[in-house]
Amino acid sequence: MPVTDRPALRAALDAAVARLVARAAAERWPIRADHCFLRIAYDNAVGAKWDTVHARPGHASLPLDRLAAAGEVLARIEGGSRVALDPLNAASLAFRRAAR
Repeated sequence: MPVTDRPALRAALDAAVARLVARAAAERWPIRADHCFLRIAYDNAVGAKWDTVHARPGHASLPLDRLAAAGEVLARIEGGSRVALDPLNAASLAFRRAAR
């Protein structure tokens, strides 16, 4: 997908999040809410608590390359299951503690 197509990037993010929410519920992951998966993706894509660097909503304000990076984070979670989710969530929470 071209990194210049914001609507396509957003649609891909929404689809990945929907798949992850369904999988997380079925496999009883500790994180199951759509906004939590987006938090993890955006924070890891930005390398900080994303909304301290960019305005809300993220899908509208993150640079296109960071939206694409967020999609890559979600793909890593999809491909690696909890093995990928846990360290990415830990990194997101660390970014948030550092932003306080």
